[in-house]
Amino acid sequence: MPTEDIKQEIGKAFIKTANGEMQELAMCEFPTEYNDDAADAMRYAIENTKGYEATATFTMTKEESRRFQKMLGIQNITRKRFIKLLMGCGIQRNQATMLAMMANKNKLRYTPSLVQYIVEKIIEMIEMVEMVEKYKRR
Repeated sequence: MPTEDIKQEIGKAFIKTANGEMQELAMCEFPTEYNDDAADAMRYAIENTKGYEATATFTMTKEESRRFQKMLGIQNITRKRFIKLLMGCGIQRNQATMLAMMANKNKLRYTPSLVQYIVEKIIEMIEMVEMVEKYKRR
């Protein structure tokens, strides 16, 4: 929704419901000293919209944006850090390098959430292989 259409007070988070009404989700303060009230308010707003399709527009400084991305696990990390995180989860260096190449080839950004997704899929595959082997032994 274009920001010029919004006539609510600054410092509040709103969502447009299915019937077109604006509903207040959260209120946050923007003090001059460093704190995460704005990011916490956005997290609260996002967590309470599960099951709904929503669009949000936020205006924030570069530093606030980086903190918010870090909180969500979507900030960019270097290729080296990506590989080191995979290695920290027990994946060998050669396999971690190959996974990084595959991510780059598929135009995926190196993020901690991608590392988590890869590790979860590997665990699922290992469990599936163990179930198949258990079934074969019967």
